[in-house]
Amino acid sequence: MTFYRDHLANASPEARAKHFLIIGPWDHAGTRTPTDEMGGVKFGGAAIVDLNDLHRQWYDWTMKNGPKPEFLKNHVAYYLLAPGNTGANGEWKYADGLETLTANPRTFYLDSKNGDANGVFRSGLLSENNPSGSTDKFTYDPLDTKRGENVEGIDPKEKTFAIDQTYALSIGTDGLVYHTDPLPNETPLIGCPRLTLWVSIDTPDVDLSVDLYEIQPDGTSIALWNDIRRLRYRESLREGKLVKPGEIVRCDLNPGLFVARRLMKGSRLRLIVSSPNSILWQKNYCSGGVVAEETAKDARTCHVRVYHDAEHPSGIQLPLR
Repeated sequence: MTFYRDHLANASPEARAKHFLIIGPWDHAGTRTPTDEMGGVKFGGAAIVDLNDLHRQWYDWTMKNGPKPEFLKNHVAYYLLAPGNTGANGEWKYADGLETLTANPRTFYLDSKNGDANGVFRSGLLSENNPSGSTDKFTYDPLDTKRGENVEGIDPKEKTFAIDQTYALSIGTDGLVYHTDPLPNETPLIGCPRLTLWVSIDTPDVDLSVDLYEIQPDGTSIALWNDIRRLRYRESLREGKLVKPGEIVRCDLNPGLFVARRLMKGSRLRLIVSSPNSILWQKNYCSGGVVAEETAKDARTCHVRVYHDAEHPSGIQLPLR
């Protein structure tokens, strides 16, 4: 998606007109051999496209003056998942371009009562109202491995990893949880969410992870979106800038991940903010040194504060229709 956006931004009108984008619900392997389910999330039969044949049609069209593939009805094709998790009524939709799908997002601000958002059952709020001004906090201890591989790192090969709630239910003082109110109507979520966090830490660096879920009325959890950011790279992915203890800094999490799902009436959105602490990710020991060279001897416990006030309105922009 990044290469696609960058190329369109710098290409001539003639070149842009020749670009077509297909966004399916699959994993990496599914872009070659699509399936109708992944990680317990059901897509429906329409998600199974013969991509080998579509590739052949593409080459026949572009290189042999053959007919344009019927599937390419517009420049962007994306699969819109149906509400619930039966897979029924999932369908392909079309648009002139990505920019037409991501306009006018709604901002939901992080908030909490008395700075308490440390768990699913004592969560903070995601609201379109201005935040109250309180501050939430969590602790990241690089040497505390109780979360472990079996909690945070559900193997993608597991058939239910995308609906598993083990990680969410494990959150305590090591993370923050926020929920929206139940949606009053079925609501399409189509586009690229982005999150802005205003934070302070008492170490030179830390990693932040964010995860967004749909929590359906029956309690089913559907993974929607996520990102991880090393805070020293909050301003540039090329040049690190360590954080001064106590300094409030802005961190934008905008991985460009595209979501297309019809959220059920009565569903809530759940946002988790934490720090990755798993063997599946490079561990940041928070010393401010070269992370690849750090060891447990360098470890420093990091206390993270997330701000949501008038000057520091932490919030997530959601392309809800």
